[in-house]
Amino acid sequence: SKDCRLMWALVFIYFYDAQPYVEPVTLHNSMTECFQAREALNAEVGKGNGYFKSGQQAICISMADTDA
Repeated sequence: SKDCRLMWALVFIYFYDAQPYVEPVTLHNSMTECFQAREALNAEVGKGNGYFKSGQQAICISMADTDA
């Protein structure tokens, strides 16, 4: 059977008073889904067109266990 573990995590990173913070946003089964969620987050809190405000960024991190 197929392993259905969630393999991609979208996290939002920002600075407040020169201190970095990381907030988990969503979990996804594919990089494409994660990137789509990042675009939606950008439209909500970013500058738009894929850009985030200064001191902010969102990234998709692979959570898969690989032997590569």
